[in-house]
Amino acid sequence: MLSPDQDDRFLISQVEKRHPDALLALYHKYSTRVFSLLYRIVKDRSAAEELLQDTFQRLWDRPQMYCSDKGALLSWLLTVARNLALDYSRKESRRASHLVLFTGDGEDFDPDRFPATGVAPDADLSRTIRQAMDNLPPAQQKVLELAYFEGLTHQELAERTGESLGTVKTRIRLGIAKLREALLNQGKVFRL
Repeated sequence: MLSPDQDDRFLISQVEKRHPDALLALYHKYSTRVFSLLYRIVKDRSAAEELLQDTFQRLWDRPQMYCSDKGALLSWLLTVARNLALDYSRKESRRASHLVLFTGDGEDFDPDRFPATGVAPDADLSRTIRQAMDNLPPAQQKVLELAYFEGLTHQELAERTGESLGTVKTRIRLGIAKLREALLNQGKVFRL
């Protein structure tokens, strides 16, 4: 039986050999973090759950698209999930531009409460990232949140903030460097 404790490279090699237990192990290992990102972007639980399934379906259908030399599997999964969520959000905004959608009870999502996958979320990593984001200068924090969670391009960020394109790019670069440094100082291995 394959377990989430096994090395990602080994599990990916098993996914490539079409072993469903390997995909299940990766799902148990990463689904909480991927779901948290999806929910934050789409703000709809059922849509986030569907996009979570789509993310892991992509891994099953095309495991060769992940290249371990370019980064961690979690980073790849989060990138796939983010892209799916942004596509979904764009499609929904075009389709429902005149509707007001109910997205739940209005409470902020607490990733420590979700989901019932049998795997506890990495609360320490989440807390470290939140603290690092909170310690960024407000301008850097704003452009990173807009770029990552709303999917704005550099040009769109410049237009939204009223800053020059060069200023926006510098703030993103400096913000990511500060986040990386904070995570490394905490002993977290996480590619940004």
